Amino acid sequence: MSFYAELIKVLLVASKNNFSYKENYDQLRFGTLEEAPVTLNGFIRKKLERLFESKGYTVALKEKGFDETISEKLKILDPYLSRIGKFYDLLEDEVSKDLLLQLVAFRLLGLTKVKLPLNTPDFWNGIKEIEALADQNKYLQTSFMNWRLPLIDITSKGIPVQFYFLPGGVYIDFFAKQYQFNNGSKIIKAEKGDYVIDAGGCWGDTALYFSWEVGASGKVFTFEFIPSNIEIFSKNLSLNPDLEKRVTLINRPVWENSNETMYYIDNGPGSRVFMEEEESFDGKSSSLSIDDLVAMHSIPQVDFIKMDIEGAEPYALRGAVETIRKFKPKLAIAIYHSLEDFVNIPKFVHDLGLGYELHLAHCSIHQEESILFAEIPSK
Repeated sequence: MSFYAELIKVLLVASKNNFSYKENYDQLRFGTLEEAPVTLNGFIRKKLERLFESKGYTVALKEKGFDETISEKLKILDPYLSRIGKFYDLLEDEVSKDLLLQLVAFRLLGLTKVKLPLNTPDFWNGIKEIEALADQNKYLQTSFMNWRLPLIDITSKGIPVQFYFLPGGVYIDFFAKQYQFNNGSKIIKAEKGDYVIDAGGCWGDTALYFSWEVGASGKVFTFEFIPSNIEIFSKNLSLNPDLEKRVTLINRPVWENSNETMYYIDNGPGSRVFMEEEESFDGKSSSLSIDDLVAMHSIPQVDFIKMDIEGAEPYALRGAVETIRKFKPKLAIAIYHSLEDFVNIPKFVHDLGLGYELHLAHCSIHQEESILFAEIPSK
């Protein structure tokens, strides 16, 4: 059936749910919530009410099959839906398609109506197990959201890595494996011997994750240029000297073109970057494209590109086209920063014409952390 037919079915089922916001709200990420949030804004609520009250709507869907005229009513909910439907058609597997429907429904209906797949007892128990490994007497304090990062050693879990980080983030990186796609039959991941470009290094968690995955014969090139992030990044890598040897820090912002001046306000993971000088800024840096990185460092292979760079992914991708065409790497690209990214990034990868197959994964219980995976299947 079409994207609209499937989405309407998901919305109908979800509209009957009444989850407690406390069971479907991520306090680790967003802090304590004092009262239930409003999960439908007025515009969307009115449109849904009209949709569900349409004459013959439920009967047509349940007994007579999908009424195509309903799709026209659904389109008024969001101008992006018809374009997201094209993304749905590009996805290679049913698990990814079902996930996209759930993500759209979550954005429309909110957390009292839609519970995303990761919100399971195993997820929360996994985080508790990591919390038990955290040394609260050894920590780094961040100005960003006033987070305290305890020292966490996960060697007892079979992964010889220790670093200052949030327990939830450790679980998502190393155990839920945000940057690995696995639908039960298809796996896309960084493998032993791979050369990885890690765009968006922040505090070094992904650099450590990838360097552990690729092994001694692999390499990781991590983009990070915000000073407070690099300070924690460097401390974390120094705690893991064997993994540190595999990581090259690229202390420049990744962008479409190289040598463009970019100004920033340093707020850790929440740093703001802008292209024009403003009255107040903390520093400036010069951009570097992935294509120029590969040329400057004479990188002989690129097997995996990960991007999670606060909405700059479309620009960084345009600056990596030569590298992608030459090496045809596996891709793991964040698309959750904007609904435009849900539309434009899959289209961009598809329109390269290289034969990439597209898959979707999501690694949170809220609307953040949606990752587009792409791989050219071996012949």
